[in-house]
Parts: sequence; C-alpha cells; structure tokens
Amino acid sequence: MGDTENPANLPETDQPDPHGSPGSEPAPSVELLADLQAGLLDDDTAARVRRQVRDDPDAQRVLQALHQVRRDVAAVGADPQSAPEPPATMTARIAGALRDDHAATAAHSARPGIRPAKIFAGLAGIGAALAAVAFGTAALLHEQPAAPSTPTTIEHITVSTPPMTIPLSAAEISGLLGRTPDYGPLSDASRRASCLAGLGYPAATPVLGARPVEINARPGVLLVLPADTPTDLAVFAVALNCSAADTGLLASTQIPRP
Repeated sequence: MGDTENPANLPETDQPDPHGSPGSEPAPSVELLADLQAGLLDDDTAARVRRQVRDDPDAQRVLQALHQVRRDVAAVGADPQSAPEPPATMTARIAGALRDDHAATAAHSARPGIRPAKIFAGLAGIGAALAAVAFGTAALLHEQPAAPSTPTTIEHITVSTPPMTIPLSAAEISGLLGRTPDYGPLSDASRRASCLAGLGYPAATPVLGARPVEINARPGVLLVLPADTPTDLAVFAVALNCSAADTGLLASTQIPRP
C-alpha cells in the first residue's frame, strides 16, 4: 500500500514540491517583466513575478528601464518633429540607385540585382537613427548606477533628495480600509484599470483604499491592494497619470493586514 501512495517509491522529503521555493526561482527575464508591465500575465504568474521584483533590486532596475523606454517611445510618437522627412539628397540617391539598377537589369538580365553597397549608402541616415534607438534601449537596460561624485560644498549635501517612501504610517494606511477610496485623477474606471494593469494586477482587482499623496513634492495617488499573501496589504504610490504604459511608481511597501 505504501507503493500505491508513493508511486515513485521515494522518501517523502524527495518528493517534488509543486509550489517550488521562492529562493530557487530564477530571476525574471526582461521579456517576463515586459509582460508584467503590460498586464499580459495570468493572476498567479503576475503575483509570483511581483514577489520576485520586490525582492530583487536588479529586476526593479530593469522594470524602471522598461518604464523609461516606454516613456521615451511615447514622447517620440507625440513629437511631430521627432521623425522629419529624409533629406532630398538622400531620396535622390536612393531613386538614382534604383534607376541605375533597373537600366542595367534590362540590358543584362543575368546581371545580379542591386548591390547592397548602393542601398546601404542611401539608407545610412535611417540606419544610424535605428541604431541609436537600439543602443539607447540596451544602455537603459544595462546601465550601471553612476558613482556619486564627491560633494565639494555644503550646498551639495543640504539639497540632496530624500528617499521616495510612502508618507503614511501603517496605522494611517490601515485606516483607509474603512473609508470610501479617494482616487483623485484615477476616479475614471478605465484609467484605474489601466493603472492596475501597469502594476501587474487584473483590471477587476478590488482597491481596498486610496487617497492623494505627495512624495518629495511630487503629487500622486496611494493605492492599497491585496498582496500576494492573504495576511498582507500591498501599498503603491503612483503618478497622477498612472497607466499600463507607465505607472510612474513613486514608492511602494507592504504591511500586515490589521
């Protein structure tokens, strides 16, 4: 009967743990973090990845870099001057290369097609722009924190920015649970759902408490959400324009449920 209950005939301690161990989980990949940011993960996976991010400074930096990339892309798309028409000389060179090759092909049908060198010369400017975007993205994802320079005057010390932390105590946060949430600019349900997706939560996640806050002179909205464990609360301070593309996360913490 013992073999029936333990088909693998292994000691109980050797049986695989279906839930795994948090410490044995591999670090989340950039692709997985991007899916989390876009709200594409199922509830269980999103909860697991959020838990990993909270415990992994490297994953936090990657997620911040992804936010920065999306902000930059959005800014470029909104700027009509960011992608001007190519210079007339460039279009003339491309057209000339195509005409020359067409004429040569008509006279010598067996001759090879357009030489890559001609096209590369004509598209050099476009290639440089695309390379700049690629290198910029890679630099954001792999940039090491810059070493702080040594302050030379007392002014450098007195104006240093304090750390971004939730400005409410655990008791004050718990007090929000019995009040009507004050979402501020996130009162619109669709905007709030987009913000929740950016934080890695399904759109239908209940918000347990909310109120406007200010952190280091930056206005935001504090959201109290269910944590990954039923005994805790997850607290996020997000920007007023929080969305799935960019939450503008100012600070976050976790407290025990009262």
